[in-house]
Amino acid sequence: MGCMASTSSKTINVPPTGSDDSWPESVGKEETIVAALARLDKEITTSERAQPAARLAVVTAELDSIQQEIISFQETTVPSKDNYSKTIHQMFVNLDIYRRPMLASENEDFVANVNRKEMRRLEVNWLRTRHNELQKERRALHAQILRIRSLYSQLNQLLESIWTNSNRPGTSQESALSEACALRDALSSVSARLRAAAEYAHAAARLVDDAMPAWRLTSVGKSGWERTSACADACKLFVHARCLERGARRVLSAPAAPRAARTLRLALDYAFTDVMHDHK
Repeated sequence: MGCMASTSSKTINVPPTGSDDSWPESVGKEETIVAALARLDKEITTSERAQPAARLAVVTAELDSIQQEIISFQETTVPSKDNYSKTIHQMFVNLDIYRRPMLASENEDFVANVNRKEMRRLEVNWLRTRHNELQKERRALHAQILRIRSLYSQLNQLLESIWTNSNRPGTSQESALSEACALRDALSSVSARLRAAAEYAHAAARLVDDAMPAWRLTSVGKSGWERTSACADACKLFVHARCLERGARRVLSAPAAPRAARTLRLALDYAFTDVMHDHK
């Protein structure tokens, strides 16, 4: 009891690492060791709850993969300032497809090739936007990890001020604690990948739901331009959904696309020539 009383009454100056309700109003005010231990433990638990290290590993791997995709797309994609729908519209005007819809079947491979290049530009723009978002998230995760390391450093300094390494209690259990932490980190890595893939999949499903009303407008458009514009709007959403589906496979390290994704890609290639025929 005497040892406990002397330890709890001992005070030490521990600098604050962030805003916390338990921190005294005056920064210079001394804090008891018990209060400092409780505060640091609470801050560490709160900071580690989001699993920043596991998320950082996923973000870093995804950034590397996206960077490689952007480079491969840039080698085969020519930049263009034209709008997606206007590009297809101008091509249909030049081919006289609006006035003679039967020409769409004769030129469907040519139109599909042009459409494929335009959709590739949409994918490149999406990849660049996603790359910038992930870079910002990676910087934020780095800051969180550095803060956690600082908290652990302060905690170790606090423990060393109470006990030396020779008489520190619980040293025999530290190996078991290290194994438990390693298991936690491994589970966190798997959980972070699954969570990221689920978020991509849910977002892709929402975009597909949004694209269906636009796709239905292609069959009720009164003019060729209305059909082309509605088809372009639907294709944009479908392309972004494909990008999200590929993002889910990217974080899961699953390069092979499912059959439904391959079928959708082929359907989008010939989407503009199909809408010129009511039976399709």
